[in-house]
Amino acid sequence: MHAAISSVLLLCAIALVFLVLRRQDNHQHSEYGPCGMSEFRTDLAIDECMDRLNHPEGSDEFAYTIRRETDGGWTLHFTLHQPTAQPLDTLYTLRLDPGKQTVATLIFRREAFGYKEPVFQPELLDRFMAQKLNAVRTK
Repeated sequence: MHAAISSVLLLCAIALVFLVLRRQDNHQHSEYGPCGMSEFRTDLAIDECMDRLNHPEGSDEFAYTIRRETDGGWTLHFTLHQPTAQPLDTLYTLRLDPGKQTVATLIFRREAFGYKEPVFQPELLDRFMAQKLNAVRTK
């Protein structure tokens, strides 16, 4: 009888730990910190930004694709092939907000190898956004 009670208590404890860890993981993905969100500003209009992003060039910092989502947003898929290591492969959500200057916000979604933070260094994103959109980081 004691073994049955101990087994039930052990299963309850395991379930509780699982739920707490899952909730903590969901909480981390729902809050974008400094590593999960980057904001850039450019003097280009939104249409001009999209024209430039829709035409990848061989001189780009890294390979990328841009895709329109059903909700009206955009997904940027960045890939950087490194000669001595695994390629970097990261997805971002792109949001463009009009105003005196266009605000381009990149929100980290996922990394191909399961990392919880983007592996692209901020300097790479800065150079890419400066090259494609003449944009400067504000956050």
